[in-house]
Amino acid sequence: MKIKKCAGAIIYNSEGKIFLMTSPKWKGYIIPGGKIENNETDTEALKREINEELQIEITDIKKIDESIKMPSNDFKDPDTKFHFVSFSARALQTKITPNEEILEYGWYTIKEALELPLVDSTKSLLKKYIELKINNS
Repeated sequence: MKIKKCAGAIIYNSEGKIFLMTSPKWKGYIIPGGKIENNETDTEALKREINEELQIEITDIKKIDESIKMPSNDFKDPDTKFHFVSFSARALQTKITPNEEILEYGWYTIKEALELPLVDSTKSLLKKYIELKINNS
């Protein structure tokens, strides 16, 4: 069984909206991110992936979760196990220039995001993000 270590982030803008997207690799809306290379820290990988996928810079990066996701039908290769390192981050720009890995995307309120067909890992991460926002306000 393959194990991929990945970094991703719930990216929010100045209005508090969060960025979600769809990809040919996943069956539902996800947060942006990708594979952590051997020579990178989790944060370095996150910044690189966000820049490659969206052509934006991020700041105020905070780790919010680290989890193992067993293989599922959410991903195109059901034999892949994921080690996710998840963050929240603020977008320095909101104009997205998506790469070819992104099919649909947008900035959504929390309420709108929860109504989207989210993959399970994104839905559980979003709930943790909401709890952290409530507890830190």
